[in-house]
Amino acid sequence: MRRSASPFASLAHDRWRPLTAGGPTSSAPLLRVEGLTFRYRRGRQPAIRDLSVELEAGEVLLVAGPSGCGKSTLIRAVNGLIPHAYPGDLTGSVWIDHARIAERPLREIARMVGTVLQDPAKQIVGSTVEAELAFGPENLGVPPAAIRDRIAAVMARAGIVGLQGRDTAALSGGERQLLAVAGALMLTPSLYVIDEPLANLDPATAARLMAILRELADEGHGVVIVEHRVEEALDLRPDRVLYLDAGEARYLGPVEGFFEVADPGVVKVPFEVALAHERRLARRAGLSEGWAATPKGAATNVGPPRLVFESVHVTLGDQHVLRGLSASLAQRQIVAVLGPNGSGKTTLFRTALRLLEPDAGTVTVDGERTTQRSVAQLARVLGYVFQSPSQMLFARTVREELLFGPRNLGLPHDDGFAMEALRRTELHDLEGILDRPPLSLSFGQQKRLALAIALALQPPTLVLDEPSAGQDHGTATRFMAAVAGIPGLESVYFVTHDVDLALTHADRILVIRDGQIAADGSPREVVQDEEAWRACNLRRTSLIAANLAWEPAPGRFLDAVTLARAVLAHELAGRSAGEARAAGEGG
Repeated sequence: MRRSASPFASLAHDRWRPLTAGGPTSSAPLLRVEGLTFRYRRGRQPAIRDLSVELEAGEVLLVAGPSGCGKSTLIRAVNGLIPHAYPGDLTGSVWIDHARIAERPLREIARMVGTVLQDPAKQIVGSTVEAELAFGPENLGVPPAAIRDRIAAVMARAGIVGLQGRDTAALSGGERQLLAVAGALMLTPSLYVIDEPLANLDPATAARLMAILRELADEGHGVVIVEHRVEEALDLRPDRVLYLDAGEARYLGPVEGFFEVADPGVVKVPFEVALAHERRLARRAGLSEGWAATPKGAATNVGPPRLVFESVHVTLGDQHVLRGLSASLAQRQIVAVLGPNGSGKTTLFRTALRLLEPDAGTVTVDGERTTQRSVAQLARVLGYVFQSPSQMLFARTVREELLFGPRNLGLPHDDGFAMEALRRTELHDLEGILDRPPLSLSFGQQKRLALAIALALQPPTLVLDEPSAGQDHGTATRFMAAVAGIPGLESVYFVTHDVDLALTHADRILVIRDGQIAADGSPREVVQDEEAWRACNLRRTSLIAANLAWEPAPGRFLDAVTLARAVLAHELAGRSAGEARAAGEGG
């Protein structure tokens, strides 16, 4: 497929065009992966096994599967980080047009493959937005005037004109994600590989990103996107889905066929797909009327306030992030915080830990002003897990990470204590985990290690920033359920862009917009006002619609699998009642 001409594409400078061994041709696919097998140097088993897949120019491939299935390994093999940055045993090959990736230096590969990592903080090097966007073309010797023109076009296309002049250190996680996407656009590569972009983006911004990627594909670029939240990724209209499990391809084909094999307990699919899946299981198993568990109601005894914000103002640089925000979070409550990118969600809790100081207003923890406590003392009450786990990790080994805080606070700090913290976060089964360097773990594993570090201080309250990032749908669901069941843990406050995760696990929803509370109430209360919901860049998912239609539990929402089973149990009960009436009338 030839690329169509477009005003945006015409801005490309000759030195920005992808380097290939002969250039794009109609006879070869844009991407060709042949018999790829790779085992990391420290791994016992291959992370990916005998994988073969092709991608034509103008095509979109969605890659899905459980955590640890090999998705990120595939991305690294395509963008050259394997074998150039990750040593190990590699067989098979990866080609972009006629260029074999393993034989090209990373500098050249970067001009063929634009990459957006799971954690955008790891790829942003510029101190300002403009410096970050200029970094790539400057290193290729592109004239300054051409770079300036390109920056203006890319910022407009990526929807980040409002970030002009900002320091990258002051950006929110979602704003960094968009900046990373814009950085990839600067070099106009043939192929874009995007690793789980939706975790850091509010739903409206995520939809805008999907539209940008679809436009790139329509212009003739290839797009490979790794994403657990399949329902939102469908906005991209992928041509095919690759489903990986245990490093092997379990499915490669159209979206419709993928829905036939997808497990809604692992990947997030539209509710109708989850219902059809559970209906197939029910038919095979012959399930009875008592199959579905009775949903629990919302918590009522929330206790006294744990964390209180009173007219809090916070300014970062020249940006007014929190604007007189007031809120009271209870001692025994699960609270989810939603809102657009850059609205102040993360800033709110950083202020509570005194990682940021407010310009005005007060913050109290258990009735005492935070200014009367040190950061270490506050961490004993509020265990904070950062959005980017690399911000928490500094020690040489996992053991040292876990025992650093408890040792300094006079708490137990032996290997048994460390393994218990790892068990709570499903990391205890990893081979040699205590002696592994923390940054050698996958992004999702780093997130769970960060939680284990917070739990090691035995706080009564956990504050989680984007807990589902790097986790497949099933792992994220188990993760939140396990956190809620930790002995001694009284409350959980979490920031997320995954509205379904928020609505199914929280007793209360706070929605922040422009640094102020825009909505506050139970899950059902906050979604009833659809106009206000959409005004905060949120979307009404198929699961929200299904919960509102079926109302299985007053005040609470159910996850897709639990709701599907409740619906089927209701249908079964209705059939049983009808059969009983028919039998009675017949008698």
